[in-house]
Amino acid sequence: MLLLTLGLAACGVPGESGSGAGLSQAALEASIRNDRKHLFDGSLTYTPDVSMSVGGRLTYAVVLTARGEKSARRAAQAALETRVFRVGGWQGAGLSADGPEVKTVLHGPQRQAIGAPGENAQWQWSVSADEPGDYDLALTVITYQGETSRALETLSPPIKVHLKVYNTWSHRFTSMRNWLYTAAGISGALVGIFALRAPLTELVQGRREARKQRDENRDGYM
Repeated sequence: MLLLTLGLAACGVPGESGSGAGLSQAALEASIRNDRKHLFDGSLTYTPDVSMSVGGRLTYAVVLTARGEKSARRAAQAALETRVFRVGGWQGAGLSADGPEVKTVLHGPQRQAIGAPGENAQWQWSVSADEPGDYDLALTVITYQGETSRALETLSPPIKVHLKVYNTWSHRFTSMRNWLYTAAGISGALVGIFALRAPLTELVQGRREARKQRDENRDGYM
């Protein structure tokens, strides 16, 4: 009966607490509390530290499992790290970077379902970086109330995944070439400025001499 109730809530069946349609505030809060009682103990397996070369692509994957005796043992053996998390119904995950130099693209659906112990949801992202350096990725996971956007459980705080991006000779060459192009442009501009300096100097001096001559002529006339 427990699994049947959870399955109805997770699928957002009209009239069940998971949909929340037409409920008062008190009834909505009660439905959320009731649905939270039916969540399973789960575990999130992830890699806390990853590395890649600049300009390359890294596939980052996480697995969220509703714990059973066998599934918990497999997760502990396979994962570098795990985080306890309550699951059941529709699950969502996100991976974001702390700067524009790193981009993450999710492959597959953002929401996946877990309906019984031993089941899992998996997400994979493609990670790329434009510049070498050390970055932090934020991994978030949410257990939703049915098909709504309401969260029954949220991973808080988000998991920090450290990303090390190594430089390459190709990137160094490209950066140096771009720097040379920029330097050449600046040098060309400076050459142009100095080329115009002499005519401008002569023009200014000519105007000064003409003004001086006019002043002398005026003084002589008076």
